[in-house]
Amino acid sequence: MSEWVRGAIALDLSADDGLSSRLLAELRPARFDLVMMLEVIEHLADIPHALGEIARVMRPGAAAIVTTPNRLNVSSRMHYLLSGYYKGRRAPLAYRYRVADGRNWHVMGLNDLHWIAWGAGLRMEALGRSRRKLRSRIFAPILWPLIAGFSWMLYGRAKEPAQRRINRELLGFMTSASLLMDENIIMRFRKVDGSDSRQD
Repeated sequence: MSEWVRGAIALDLSADDGLSSRLLAELRPARFDLVMMLEVIEHLADIPHALGEIARVMRPGAAAIVTTPNRLNVSSRMHYLLSGYYKGRRAPLAYRYRVADGRNWHVMGLNDLHWIAWGAGLRMEALGRSRRKLRSRIFAPILWPLIAGFSWMLYGRAKEPAQRRINRELLGFMTSASLLMDENIIMRFRKVDGSDSRQD
């Protein structure tokens, strides 16, 4: 599961059947330089715990790559407006399933993932680019002014200087082409130094 990449130790947690959770529980802290979790996090029952465990096994300054369906792209927002379901959950789940079955039940938005990761000591550095469907390419230029204006009003209200800095960063991610058009969010996090993850 772990391997050497240019002298660094990497961990790929993109496995099913609960293997990711078992591996994290068995690993000692501050060991890995790179952790990857691709298209897994939306299946987990406790996302804050998972991101906290990822941060725990990372060395300070290490990177994590996490991907998940992008429920905030413009076509997903339009689908939600009409149906009540976002990307990754286009229809009701079958009621024979439970959370423990690991279905794609908990697709979160980038804003929530940013907040959870921050609390775990991870800072979002960048978004990658994934597939873009034609409808998102069409809707994005039309809806961007409305999304950007409304987002600016939401994120511009913070009174504390530290929160204003965080909100400016988040606003950039929330109004980016990657978030508004890509089918999946590809997030790169960096583990911060220091024991207090609430500070910059």
